[in-house]
Amino acid sequence: MYFCWDTDSRELQRPRTERSPRAELLQAASGERHSLLLLTNHRVLSCGDNSRGQLGRRGSPRGELPEPIQALETLNVDLVSCGKEHSLAVCHKGRVFAWGAGSEGQLGIGEFKEISFTPKKITTLNGIKIIQVSCGHCHSLALSKDSQVFSWGKNSHGQLGLGKEVPSQASPQRVRSLEGIPLAQVAAGGAHSFALSLCGTSFGWGSNSAGQLALGGRNVPVQSNKPLSIGALKNLGVIYISCGDEHTAVLIQDGKVFTFGDNSSGQLGYSPTPEKRGPQLVERIDGLVSQIDCGLVDVQVKHIFAGTYANFVTTHQDTSSTSAPRKTLPEISRISQSMAEKWIAVKRSTECDVAKSEIRMIFSSPACLTASFLKKRGTGETTSIDVDLEMARDTFKKLTEKEWISSMITTCLEDDLLRALPCRSPHQEALSVFLLLPECPVMHDSKNWKNLVVPFAKAVCEMSKQSLQVLKKCWAFLQESSLNPLIQMLKAAIISQLLHWTETEQDHCNVKALLGMLKELHKVNKANCRLPENTFNINELSDLLNFYTDRRRQLFRDNHMMSEEKAYMLRHATILQRKDEFPPSPRFILRVRRSRLVKDALRQLSQAEATDFHKVLVVEFIEEIHPESGGVSSEFFHCMFEEMTKPEYGMFMYPEMGSCMWFPAKPKLEKKRYFLFGMLCGLSLFNLNVANLPFPLALYKKLLDQKPSLEDLKELSPRLGKSLQEVLNDDADDIGDALCICFSIHWDQNDVDLIPNGISIPVDQTNKKDYVSKYIDYIFNVSVKAVYEEFQRGFYRVCEKEILRHFYPEELMTAIIGNTDYDWKQFEQNSKYEQGYQKSHPTIRLFWKAFHKLTLDEKKKFLLFLTGCDRLHARGIQKMEIVFRCPQTFSERDHPTSITCHYILYLPKYSTMERMEEALQVAINNNRGFVSPMHTYS
Repeated sequence: MYFCWDTDSRELQRPRTERSPRAELLQAASGERHSLLLLTNHRVLSCGDNSRGQLGRRGSPRGELPEPIQALETLNVDLVSCGKEHSLAVCHKGRVFAWGAGSEGQLGIGEFKEISFTPKKITTLNGIKIIQVSCGHCHSLALSKDSQVFSWGKNSHGQLGLGKEVPSQASPQRVRSLEGIPLAQVAAGGAHSFALSLCGTSFGWGSNSAGQLALGGRNVPVQSNKPLSIGALKNLGVIYISCGDEHTAVLIQDGKVFTFGDNSSGQLGYSPTPEKRGPQLVERIDGLVSQIDCGLVDVQVKHIFAGTYANFVTTHQDTSSTSAPRKTLPEISRISQSMAEKWIAVKRSTECDVAKSEIRMIFSSPACLTASFLKKRGTGETTSIDVDLEMARDTFKKLTEKEWISSMITTCLEDDLLRALPCRSPHQEALSVFLLLPECPVMHDSKNWKNLVVPFAKAVCEMSKQSLQVLKKCWAFLQESSLNPLIQMLKAAIISQLLHWTETEQDHCNVKALLGMLKELHKVNKANCRLPENTFNINELSDLLNFYTDRRRQLFRDNHMMSEEKAYMLRHATILQRKDEFPPSPRFILRVRRSRLVKDALRQLSQAEATDFHKVLVVEFIEEIHPESGGVSSEFFHCMFEEMTKPEYGMFMYPEMGSCMWFPAKPKLEKKRYFLFGMLCGLSLFNLNVANLPFPLALYKKLLDQKPSLEDLKELSPRLGKSLQEVLNDDADDIGDALCICFSIHWDQNDVDLIPNGISIPVDQTNKKDYVSKYIDYIFNVSVKAVYEEFQRGFYRVCEKEILRHFYPEELMTAIIGNTDYDWKQFEQNSKYEQGYQKSHPTIRLFWKAFHKLTLDEKKKFLLFLTGCDRLHARGIQKMEIVFRCPQTFSERDHPTSITCHYILYLPKYSTMERMEEALQVAINNNRGFVSPMHTYS
């Protein structure tokens, strides 16, 4: 039984019931004046008008009764479709045959042939398995097994979806705007077209003159030359689309029908009003279903198709069932659990050939791979990520355990899929493949960095701005189990590229792509805090790159090969490497008295030549024994900065108790002192030390010529920053009167007008942004101009600005002050044992047991005792190796001592936990680990 509606009876537009024929009918299709019937034995019959050859045979201009099309008798036809005056058929092998009118190219046979009485194969589609076809009035659509959409024929209204000013096409053309999207269906109307994705997204294009595309909003276009996602259908749960002349009908998951477009002949099934535009429920059908729900008879919509001027709805009646069988369309290829198990278990050669063919199809198509792992959605449900990455990970792992499958997947990705990635698609469904690929083990195989990872990264870097934004939104929702392997994959590829570095243009392009993608991931992670910052550190580069060699230095060149991504290659711990390749290194020696540390150091710094600062720094404390290989520079910097940043030293101001420090508006010390302090900071960075400098991020922004913001002021002075934020948020008209604020401020014990006569100018809604901006500018720039410029001049006297400008402020901050990402278990694992100690020694076991019982603050003090600093280098604790030694001259009565520059701990052989804990407390509370003249070591 089916429903149809029109205005032939001149009654109110409403569905009416007709009886279907009792033939073994598989499918029926109708054009304007002809029809095709596909039987269950795969024979095709035609009847109706034949004036344009649309019946597929010569002879009578009209066939009153259905007769077989002889030219198709030897083929097993699976699908037929009718246009206004042309027809298409698809055989079981996926080949397409066309006949009838072809003056607009709608036959796709390569010529604008007026009439073709017998079916002709569309040779352009040879080698492509077509699973669906749909005919419009004078154009045609086809969907392939690998989810490619082809269109041909008339393009007067953009119905081919090929873009602007494209003429009619006599051969099938790929609709590239839909590439990568896993599709369920294509449908063609009079001069409009639709595609439906497996996720339920409807894409429409072509004529919209009667609203048949359901486009909404102001200035609705009369046509679209490219597929557009139809927002009005997004939350309906569409599962099937049928297009008429200038109207469209859609079937949704719960069996209801919505229609939209032209209603001049009542084809919408309801009387639309100006207030009701776009898709509307066909109430009459819905009413029947409602009555059945009340306990009468169960009727659900099963199948719809829209004719030129009418609609037909097949229904299913069954009092014993609550669900109706849906019309099933041929589907694109995708991996199922049973298919994967079949591939893994394959043994015979014939089975292997089939499996290889299936693998080749799916792993060569972005859409098919995505279709394999789509999440199930309910009606109107949206997801941040369309694919099930955990399922993909498990499936890929099982498949690649078979060597022949792993090899084939690698070949398919390299030869086909990576070349077909939809870099320009704005649709999330198409871009899901970028989330799936890193889940596959072959992408992480060390042999595939160049043939798989580099092309993958290049595809990301070639994305349009819109596409990249969509992908980054998906990245933001990735779990650590997916995001971290993606980052490690890129880092491993960067290292591999550098190991195979040949200074070619290709090498530069490869590194640029890898670093470019890593940079985008870093931005996403920074905004969402998914992983620790040091996840992006490439610590291995310190063994591969030397800052001082001309060849490596070319990586910093300002050309089209590299840009600000360079900072990721030499970030933090790799930027200013010592000249280990050229021993003996020239040294800059500072000899200081501990009791006159600051005075001695600043005097010698002021007397040094510029070239001295680029030598390896050696610090010697007078009357203290120092290691032959160098001084105690870590402790030197720690002591210098600790002394010079004290409030009582008077060099910096602290806006709030426990806040960051900043330059004073009216300094108490001479400007030269800030110049020398800047040099000291530069020396610390150059010599790979870390300094506990409580500056806000604003300092590092200024060093890199970036403008501080309100967020930076919130870091420097939380109370003031919060107050200014409240000013911005306040919408009251009398804001100035209510808060009693004007363009005059109090800062660093001084009253200052932000503008001339500012004390007389109240802050209101029109100028509050300017007020906040000038406030921030005064604190970070105007008030500190003189002393900050001296600091900056001293800093860049040591460090090269040309290199540091490639850093982000956060990176430069971490490089200078280090981090506090302590991993004490890793600290233990990195330890080495010499001169009478091994890991299993009783004293070593006592030490680690006592150490792990310490509080965090006590552990940091021990770190200060051992290294001269309680903070970690930017590359973290992973590279820190503590060396245990026990010279024979030590007795259990002695206290532990250390050589801070080499992280060497001289630990006596304590025999009890009580003595060990006592010794650690001595080290913690006397945490200056310089080597005194009281002992000499063998």
